[in-house]
This record gives sequence, structure tokens and C-alpha cells, in this order.
Amino acid sequence: MLFRFSRRKRIIKKAVEKTVEDFSDRTPKIYQHFFYGAFDIEPQHLVVWYLFETDAELEAAKTSGYCVELERATIHNLIALGYPKGAFELTNMGAPKITFCGGTEEDQKNILHALTYSKANISFTTKEDIDNKANGDYYLYFH
Repeated sequence: MLFRFSRRKRIIKKAVEKTVEDFSDRTPKIYQHFFYGAFDIEPQHLVVWYLFETDAELEAAKTSGYCVELERATIHNLIALGYPKGAFELTNMGAPKITFCGGTEEDQKNILHALTYSKANISFTTKEDIDNKANGDYYLYFH
């Protein structure tokens, strides 16, 4: 049996690789990148992750505007390669009734925002945060 990537998956892969290449001379360096989601069902069900090695690098990237540039470049590259533009537009799905347990106030706001608004997401974290919060277990950290 021949395994084939979906058209959307090929677009995402090319767009993310182009973005990483376009930013390869920038610091801090992108430590790792990947994507996942149910984007073949609905294009807004996409999450692209860029990881920096340390929390200090991520903070520097956020402060300098580097993360915003990465997000814009990724979206631009996705759309240029044929990913549906509507996947990046916010659609209010209504506020769910949820009671949170644990996590910081910022974490809870981010979760509520993600559950209330539907759009493809470009996100950032660090290897250091994964190590600290999930003992380096990517599966545990991202699920």
C-alpha cells in the first residue's frame, strides 16, 4: 500500500520549511518545529509549533517582535502555497462553560481563547519548558 500525504499536509510542510529557511540566519535559532491537527477535516484545525532551546531565548524572541514576524511569515507562506486564507480568520464559537483546575491565569485565558475562537494557530515554546513541565516528554506536554 502506498502512503500519501494529503495536499494540505504537503502545503504545510513546504510552508513551514520555507519559513525556517527564511529565518535560518536569525537569532535566537529555531531549535525545532512541527505541526499537527485535523486540518484535512477543517483547515483552521492546524497548529504549527516553533521551539526555541531556552525560556530566555523565547522571551527575547517575543520582546524583539521575532515571534510576530515568524507567525506572519508562516501564514504568508501557507497562503501563498494554497492553504485556505479563511483558516487564519477568527470565528467566535461562543464561550464554553468551563471551570479550570490549576495552571496560571494566563494559561487559563489562552485555553479559553482557544476554545472560544477557531483559527489555525502558530505557537511558540521551548525545550526548557518541555523538560521542566513534562520531563522532556513531548507527548505529555502537547496533549
